[in-house]
Order: sequence, then C-alpha cells, then structure tokens
Amino acid sequence: LGAVQQLPHANVVELGRTVEGRPMSLLTLGTPETDGAPKKKVWIIARQHPGETMAEWFVEGLVKRLAGWGDWAGDPVARKLYDRVTFHIVPNMNPDGSVHGNLRTNAAGANLNREWMAPDAERSPEVLAVRDAIHATGCDMFFDIHGDEDLPYVFVAGSEMLPSFTEQQGKEQAAFIEAFKVASPDFQTEHGYAASKYKEDALKLASKYIGHRFGCLSLTLEMPFKDNANLPDERVGWNGERSAALGAAMLAAILKHVETFA
Repeated sequence: LGAVQQLPHANVVELGRTVEGRPMSLLTLGTPETDGAPKKKVWIIARQHPGETMAEWFVEGLVKRLAGWGDWAGDPVARKLYDRVTFHIVPNMNPDGSVHGNLRTNAAGANLNREWMAPDAERSPEVLAVRDAIHATGCDMFFDIHGDEDLPYVFVAGSEMLPSFTEQQGKEQAAFIEAFKVASPDFQTEHGYAASKYKEDALKLASKYIGHRFGCLSLTLEMPFKDNANLPDERVGWNGERSAALGAAMLAAILKHVETFA
C-alpha cells in the first residue's frame, strides 16, 4: 500500500478499526472526473475469510496492472479504465483473523460474510466500516474475492436468487461472465454454487446485500485452494502468481462491461 500511495491518482485511507484495533485500509485508484462526466464506482473487497489468502494475491495482481508496474507499463486496459472508473479496493477485510491464522472468522468469532445485513460495532466493525463507506460513495460494480476449499475451479456466484434481482441485472451479470471467460481461460461456468445455496441467508452475504441495495452487478468470485481442475499445473498448482494473474485479467472484463453498459 505504501508503494501504491505514491501513484499520482491513488489514495489510501483508514476506514476504521478492527475488533482488536488494527486499521482497515481502503485504496482508491482513479483520476478525477473530467467534463462533468460521472465515473463508474467499482468496489472490490478481499479476504473476508482470512484463510483464503489467494484473495489478497488476486488484488495484488489487479492493482499492479492498474499501477502499470513491471510488464504492465503503459497497459492500454488500465489507461482506459482510469478514464471511466474509480476503483475502491479493500485488500484485507479481516486483519485480525489474518494475524491469528483463523480460517473464516475475525477476532470476535464472526464470519464477516454473514454480517452485511446488520453489522455490529462490537462483533463486526470491519463490515460496518466498509459498508458505511460503500453507502457513502455509491456502487456500480462490486466484487467479493474468495477461495473455495472444495470446488477445484474458478467461478462466480451471482445474485439471481434475490426477489429484487432485475432483468437489467441479469443482462449485466450474463455479459460480465462472458467477458470474463474471454479474459481468462482459468474462469469457467460449468461448475459452481447452485442459485439456492444461500437463499435463506442471502442478504447477510456481501455480494447479495450490495446487489440488492444498489441494483448493480455484484458477484462473489471463488478460486481453488489446490488447483484448477480444468487447467491444472502439476508443478505449482493454484498459487499466488496464478491468483494475481486472474486479478489482472479481470480488468479486461471490467473494461468490456463499462464500455457495453455506459
């Protein structure tokens, strides 16, 4: 975050504190609005479940491409996105759980991805701080980045089970999924969660809550722990580099989406 903060159109702020008092950092990347044209607001959060470290690697790859570091110097996708989008990124939603080596909970024992409907200042201040910030800025696209211990695939879970899910949301969700398939061969749609998986508790989950609240494209992205069964690498499996590459690739899908649904 320190290096990113040196970029001309980057800002890192503290949104709040965790249960144990650690800072909740928000990275904002984007140039100011020009000619009065509003920019799309894209929120990306990662590592609500602290044991899913691939989520933070994903964010690192995405940020490096946006920053134009290394092989991404002068990247046209990033340059075009800066003209159209402001990114709000929370690289680690659960610093306490990360420090303690927890798999799914924060220091108070809360599963943060079940707290979005009614976050509590004592039990889930992390969600409260981020949710309040999203309410303040608004949201046009939302991505919650995770890893799945059981399914050896890269896939997304949408919001189509919600009664409030609109025809327009359906069009945008389907279009983004197709664009992501083009952007990364690691991504697939054959394997994933059934739409009914979280039906009863849906609005307690980040992506469902945001999709309902803002009527926007809102997805949970899952990556495998061991390897992608559709494109296995026997030497390294699914590792940090592949997670980072997926994060970088998703930017192409975001750009396609912004251009299609201007």
